[in-house]
Amino acid sequence: MKTIRITESELVEMIQQIVTEKKKKKKKKKKKKDRCHRCADQSYGPETSAYKSGAIVKCRKGEQWVGKKC
Repeated sequence: MKTIRITESELVEMIQQIVTEKKKKKKKKKKKKDRCHRCADQSYGPETSAYKSGAIVKCRKGEQWVGKKC
């Protein structure tokens, strides 16, 4: 097995890079729900279900909740 020699400054730099990468990942914004998703939440509740998914697809095609305000 080979030994690798790393200086203290190199180690500190590696750790700083890892910390900054983790901070960038945390700062990603959540995507806002579109109108169809909000309407499906109101009708079927916040849990996921096949009925809710199908309703979202129909809404995006323009077949459901055309006149409803959500």
